[in-house]
Amino acid sequence: MTDNIKRLLSLNLLRVVIGMALLVVSLWGINWTQLKESLAQINPVWILFVVGSVVLSLGLKIARSFVFLKNFDLQISLPRVTRAFLLGQAVNILLPSRGGDVVRVGYLSADQPRNVAQVGAAIAFEKFLDLVALTIVALGVSAYLPAERVSWLRRVLLPLSIMGSLGLMSFLFVAPKVWESLCEKVPPSAPHWVVKTVEWGDRFVKNSQWIKDPRYLYPAVMMTTLVWGAMWMTNILLFQGLHLNLPIVAGGLVIVLVYVGVLPALMPGNVGPFYFFAQLGVAPFGVPAENAVAFAILLHAVVTLVPLVAAAISLMLSVDLRVQLKTLWKTN
Repeated sequence: MTDNIKRLLSLNLLRVVIGMALLVVSLWGINWTQLKESLAQINPVWILFVVGSVVLSLGLKIARSFVFLKNFDLQISLPRVTRAFLLGQAVNILLPSRGGDVVRVGYLSADQPRNVAQVGAAIAFEKFLDLVALTIVALGVSAYLPAERVSWLRRVLLPLSIMGSLGLMSFLFVAPKVWESLCEKVPPSAPHWVVKTVEWGDRFVKNSQWIKDPRYLYPAVMMTTLVWGAMWMTNILLFQGLHLNLPIVAGGLVIVLVYVGVLPALMPGNVGPFYFFAQLGVAPFGVPAENAVAFAILLHAVVTLVPLVAAAISLMLSVDLRVQLKTLWKTN
């Protein structure tokens, strides 16, 4: 156990060091006076537009999560879905890990543990659609991607999306028949835990079938398109606020590079990776280094502070939290 802890600590330390190295590279050789001027030229009105775009993006993601959970036949209130999503976002931002989705699953299924599979499947379907969207956007901006990223797109991202799609389709069309044949082999005298497992699996398989129904699938795809459109719009609005005359494709390039760059969660806040890859996203268009850093700083500040503040407000407004605080106050 001690050796495992040491290895885990060493790995986390290495990730933080890499993140710090990316931060240093991002700021290396920057003219700080020019950077200050670049930050000062931002129009406050455009910042409000950028914040509004991020809020819209979060709202669309929460609405998508709520709809997917409902499609899996889970009756979870919108406030609870909102708190779970924002709490997961906060965990991903504040900790050098990608444990936010685990927190979401735990929070949403805390009252009904038997729903863990459906909750997990709903979140996994979100991630699958985001993976497909990322692949499509990456293909669209591939002409501007660094050579190593194009290679990664062709060798990893594209095959992963294809395999995920094939795996999902196989599950939707094959799993019901396979599961039915397995259930028929379970004798009436089977142990209680076996019967419960069969009931759980049967409910999971049946509740997943909505995905292949066009009446539900098309809205799911449309909501994901709107989510990614809102994220793209955030970049475009910030370009305008900083007086950067960049083509629309630059907004997509920033999304792809930042999305991929922060996946490893190298450090709390992903400051180093975010700055590095956000600058890399505007570099092909001849943006001066100081303006690129200003763009990265402002974008990172907005996309991290907005969900953190929203998570704090959501938790403070939580009835459960207020009850717990009142109980703690009376106890003391």
